[in-house]
Amino acid sequence: MAKSLLIFLITFLISFAGSFHPGPLNMSVIQKTLKKNLSAGLWMTFGGVIPEMIYGYLAVEGLKIFERYPLIFEIMQWAVLPVLLLVGWNYLKPKKKQEELLKTAEVQAEVKVLSLGSDILSGFLLSFLNPQLLPFWLVILINYQNYSFLKIENGFDKIAFVLGASIGAFFLNYLCAYVANRKRGLVFESLSPKMFDTIMGWTFILVAFVQAVKLLVF
Repeated sequence: MAKSLLIFLITFLISFAGSFHPGPLNMSVIQKTLKKNLSAGLWMTFGGVIPEMIYGYLAVEGLKIFERYPLIFEIMQWAVLPVLLLVGWNYLKPKKKQEELLKTAEVQAEVKVLSLGSDILSGFLLSFLNPQLLPFWLVILINYQNYSFLKIENGFDKIAFVLGASIGAFFLNYLCAYVANRKRGLVFESLSPKMFDTIMGWTFILVAFVQAVKLLVF
């Protein structure tokens, strides 16, 4: 049990630190919090944590499968590139005004419910389409196998690893949302919503470009 707790703590720290660099999810969480509120940013964070659990579990269970069938892993890496480019373009393309969509209380209530689902789904897709997430945890797991006190050997170790990966990412993105909400006036003085969309669009395109270079060169 002590070993599982150690795996959880170390994985939590790695996940927290690994999510610190600007990426599609934490940038989107900041943007969503600034445009709407803290609750919207946290729901997006919740959605973004789910793929961390999925990829963490796949990394634990699928390490031997990917070693045996590397073509499957390579296809997955290439498949997300056009999606990332499409998402980036969606941020960069001109936006239409939407003031006419919220004319009645009934429509506003409906939009609020739909928005909640949209926030969760957006967070989920942002993490799920991150081409670096699964390779990142595979590399971490491979290194874990070199240390007896971190080697994944049973169900408790697997659960500890998956929880550490997901909770670490959640706390980092919660911190992003919290700081953005507290400092929204300062941020809005420096960045306009249009500028944020531009940053987000080019972030997705840059992630796709870096991933393509890695696949072609390495």
